[in-house]
Amino acid sequence: MDTKSRNAAALHKRINDLISDFTNQYRALLAIAREDDDPDFSQSAQKELAIKEGALAIVTAAQNTTVLVRDLQELWLFGGLDTLKGPRDVEGEREKVAEVAGAVETLVKGRGDGGV
Repeated sequence: MDTKSRNAAALHKRINDLISDFTNQYRALLAIAREDDDPDFSQSAQKELAIKEGALAIVTAAQNTTVLVRDLQELWLFGGLDTLKGPRDVEGEREKVAEVAGAVETLVKGRGDGGV
């Protein structure tokens, strides 16, 4: 996943695109599947082909959804999924990291002097 698509706006756009793709393909499939009053063999064959294509498009949209889920899992696992954090949260986290680093530093210095 490229770095441009790791923000909340890009992820929301990707999700909305997948939703619209699913609904559009489903609507198209329902429109094709309507029964005709007087079907002949050529119309039935054309409908069958169109239904197979529509079903394949829905399967492709589902595969794209699984790719999105996998990308989100990778972002979450490797720490790149910080879409819910605001600037205040990031600053607070940096302060906590500095505090913990200072505590670790004092512990290490204490052990070096023959302390605890």
